[in-house]
Amino acid sequence: MRDGSGRWGLGLAALAAVAIPFAVIAVLDPRIGLLRPRPASEVVTAPDAPPSTGSQGPAQGPMQGSVQAPKKAPEEAPKQAPGQDLAGGRSSAPASPSRPWTDEARPAAERPCPVCAAAAAPPAIRGTLADPEIQVPDVAAERTAQRDRLLGWTAHPDRVSGSAAFLDLIGLVYTVPREAGAGYRPLAIDLAGAPDRAVVAVTEQPAALALTTVPPDRAGALGVESSAAFTLAEGRPGLLAGFRALPYGGAEVAPVLDPARFGPETRRGFCEALRLWAVQFGLPVWRTRYTLIENPTRIALAGEALRTDGTTLGRVSGRRLARLCRA
Repeated sequence: MRDGSGRWGLGLAALAAVAIPFAVIAVLDPRIGLLRPRPASEVVTAPDAPPSTGSQGPAQGPMQGSVQAPKKAPEEAPKQAPGQDLAGGRSSAPASPSRPWTDEARPAAERPCPVCAAAAAPPAIRGTLADPEIQVPDVAAERTAQRDRLLGWTAHPDRVSGSAAFLDLIGLVYTVPREAGAGYRPLAIDLAGAPDRAVVAVTEQPAALALTTVPPDRAGALGVESSAAFTLAEGRPGLLAGFRALPYGGAEVAPVLDPARFGPETRRGFCEALRLWAVQFGLPVWRTRYTLIENPTRIALAGEALRTDGTTLGRVSGRRLARLCRA
């Protein structure tokens, strides 16, 4: 104190009372950041101590008073590449370039494949064909033209469904050769006496079909399942109800259901086709009938009666046919 009055002591006490709050604010205010943690980039690390040698003193530790950076996690050891050790150098015993690989030392990828050698294609033999199928002239353009013409004679599906009350599938079997120079086998089908019936011809040989109907412009009265090409002798728009034929792009067609070669696969293929055509005409299966005829050239239907110049080999119809396809 300057004098006994205590003026200076009171002045210092007043100054301290005013300065202390400002000091606390400066320390705690995050905008000033006196106590803010320093980023890692600002942390001062001590230089690595040099390795100790016999002539030098003990290894020096970090500098006193310095701040150490946090220790990093140990890095994963690099994977050893083929022919290298973990230190990154070459392997201690590389293969000698002057000595060829042996089967024991050869990598698995370079070993010969005994199975691959056996699976290799045999050498071509003169006189054989590269294509295993029977070679014939290219008739793709002809088949495309035939298919387009037949599609032009096919009725709209809406005109086919409900156009008949009964459906006859007729299997055609030919056991005699065609006459010399003859083209497709001719077959005339007469439905004038059966205006409520439709026919699906199932054939395995080329056929030229002619159809008679009442009225003459009746739509969708004839369908065809054929593994060979076929044509219409007198085609007109709307005559066909549809067709499935292998030469015209059909993936599968019905076989001729013949008791002499009947089997599970034959029945399966036939019944699938039967159901398809029943749906096409909008009929239940029990309203269908199947007749097998040998060497016909004419077929005429009058009501339920069927007349032909060929030989009728068998017939199954109605619920018996439905049970056959359910079995």
